[in-house]
Amino acid sequence: MAPLPWRDIAAVLRHCLLPQTCAHCREDLLPAAASPLCPRCRLGLTPAEPPFCLRCAEPLPGARRLCRACSGRPFACRLMRAAFLYRGPATGLVYAFKYRGRRAAAKAAGLWMAAAFPRFPELSGYEALVPVPLHPRRLRERGYNQALLLAEGLAPALALPVWDILSRSKSTRPQWDLDKESRRRNLAGAFAAGPQARGKSLLLVDDVCTTGASLEECGRALHRAGAARVAAFVLARQTL
Repeated sequence: MAPLPWRDIAAVLRHCLLPQTCAHCREDLLPAAASPLCPRCRLGLTPAEPPFCLRCAEPLPGARRLCRACSGRPFACRLMRAAFLYRGPATGLVYAFKYRGRRAAAKAAGLWMAAAFPRFPELSGYEALVPVPLHPRRLRERGYNQALLLAEGLAPALALPVWDILSRSKSTRPQWDLDKESRRRNLAGAFAAGPQARGKSLLLVDDVCTTGASLEECGRALHRAGAARVAAFVLARQTL
């Protein structure tokens, strides 16, 4: 019997010292597993598919084209699309890279976003990916920006550069316990964009979209810097 390659031996030793588990169900993963989810949980990711609001991708019943929040007014972030719905394994995946330090989970999620991207031809024609930034204090606490890791995982498949040109100067309250109007006020003036945005069509990248308030405020900042067009592609869409 041929000896195991050193790469396989190293993977087994690494697994013994630091065993990897599924980011959602916590089932043990094989030593050489590249996915942060077990096969069952990977298949459990729910694609975000129509019917949904044609602007923000909020799931809609019936034949309505726009949700109430998106009807009758213009937006800085003209389109929002998501690879998956924020339910089941998607929640464990996001928690793993946001709060458990699993950077590789974000890179893998970026690859899954890339696989879902062809479902959205309306997102074609953009020139660069722009990750939604963290406030410097939050970035120091976490050690990385998960939106940047997602963008880096997504970029090769789209043949687009990643431009980290947004900054967040205002530390805001957590958004999860705020209503839509409070979210908007909470984020007002929180972002600024560099001059590289001028004249460009830019695609924002983030992990989860709930009401779209953060993406819209980032869109405003990019337009203030002269961007020609802004849309967004996120890993998961939370249903309201």
